[in-house]
Amino acid sequence: MIVKTKKSKFKKITSSMSLFNLPPSNLKKNEYSNTIEIYDSIPKYIWNLKKIYTNESNAIIIRKTKIRGKNFLIKIKPAIIEKKNFKTTLIYPGQREEIIEDALRKIALYGKDKIVQGKAGVIFTLYELQKELTKTGHGYNLNEIKEGIEVCGGAVLEFMTEDKKTFISSSFFPLIKLTKKSCLYTSHYSKCYVQFNPLVHNSIIDNSFKQYNYTICMQIHSPLARYMYKRMSHYWTQAHEKLPYTPSLISFLNYSSRESSKRISENIRAMKNALDLLIKKKIINYYQKKEKKNGKKIIDIKYIITPHANFINQIVSSNKKTKK
Repeated sequence: MIVKTKKSKFKKITSSMSLFNLPPSNLKKNEYSNTIEIYDSIPKYIWNLKKIYTNESNAIIIRKTKIRGKNFLIKIKPAIIEKKNFKTTLIYPGQREEIIEDALRKIALYGKDKIVQGKAGVIFTLYELQKELTKTGHGYNLNEIKEGIEVCGGAVLEFMTEDKKTFISSSFFPLIKLTKKSCLYTSHYSKCYVQFNPLVHNSIIDNSFKQYNYTICMQIHSPLARYMYKRMSHYWTQAHEKLPYTPSLISFLNYSSRESSKRISENIRAMKNALDLLIKKKIINYYQKKEKKNGKKIIDIKYIITPHANFINQIVSSNKKTKK
């Protein structure tokens, strides 16, 4: 939903997301942000290049995932975006939308967080958001940023437990407020507002979020490596060289937005590229592989991942902040 107003007026706004900004740690203030319980583990983005469609038939993407041993069903519905030629296209949230959302959560963390009608969100300007994205190596122009926000406002995420006792259906950004001038290059300092998904809001209220190094994560241009880093930051709370992280190739890819390919060689290559990037970023130190075979054919691989000292320090800091 997009609401355009002549003046930047946001009714019933109170700043009450202070829990999201936990006490200082040994990370530099501008380096960290937070991963969100459940929401950041859901395979909700479309990472392949084919994220724009014109055919509405079979437009719903259905995926399955497992979080903390529980199975969940995910449905992603694309946003209907009107282009300049007045033709409508269906656009799924992809890498651009993921990066924009992470940047907005970072902006919220440092004083721009707001509660509107009881829901968590952030107030910002398009210029401020563009500057944050450029600083982290993602140089989108203002039209691309605006469209990315509109995609998040129109795309719907449905999340349900296997027993269907819990069901949440909402767009990625349930509420968007833009002043009319904020869409123009000449007036990109006008204030905008987006409301975060209910799963993000619930995590803030429940205190079920964890610190991670936002600067390093935004520098990782592989979406699979970025996903792995966030997942390790959130769930690998006992990271130690003697307590390795042990994901399996097929299940890990299936539970990510990439999903597994039919060709095992493509899956192995994707995981290798992601792990090698995490080594370069000093998140993991090294990894070993245990292949599962059917005859001579590899059907799966178990990875034994040893954390880098920098990552261990990050986890120790995050644990201390959570206890406080």
